[in-house]
Amino acid sequence: MKDERSALAKITGVIGGVAGRVIIAALLLLLTFEGLRICFDFGHDIFYQQPMEADPGTDHVVTLEDGATMQSTAEQLKDEGLIRNELAFVIQGELYQINLYPGDYTLNTSMTTKEILTALNTDPEEYAAQVKESEAEREAAAEAEGDVIGGGDELVDEEQAAAAAGEDIQVETEAASAEATAEATTEAAAE
Repeated sequence: MKDERSALAKITGVIGGVAGRVIIAALLLLLTFEGLRICFDFGHDIFYQQPMEADPGTDHVVTLEDGATMQSTAEQLKDEGLIRNELAFVIQGELYQINLYPGDYTLNTSMTTKEILTALNTDPEEYAAQVKESEAEREAAAEAEGDVIGGGDELVDEEQAAAAAGEDIQVETEAASAEATAEATTEAAAE
């Protein structure tokens, strides 16, 4: 009976040792994969920047105080919902050698981290002028295409504007214009 107990104790010890090693190996494997995932996500945030929202996004006015640090700015931007990762923002600011200018900035959730850093690296008045200029250029380009008419702050498609006004207009296409010309030519030749 003593031999049976010692054999049972040896078997239990072996099973316990193997189970312990399997548990430790599984935990190490889990920690390794989790560490790799965290590193990948962090690298992705630094090198493959994505905005928080798709266009048109949401505007937020951010005020940087005199003496603001990259860390305090990152915390403020995270609270406003403009960036995902504070540490990645701080590292990118150091990589791009950003100098923060105090003042008010209108930033959008559709901006990438690099675009936000570029904006914060510009004097606020100069940045506001650049934003107004780019908006004016976009509106001028859209009007030059002939697809739209100015409607205040928004550009509206001609058909949508007519429908909203309750008008029944037809927009003549090149094919319809060619067809009308061909009919007129046929009628003139028949006479």
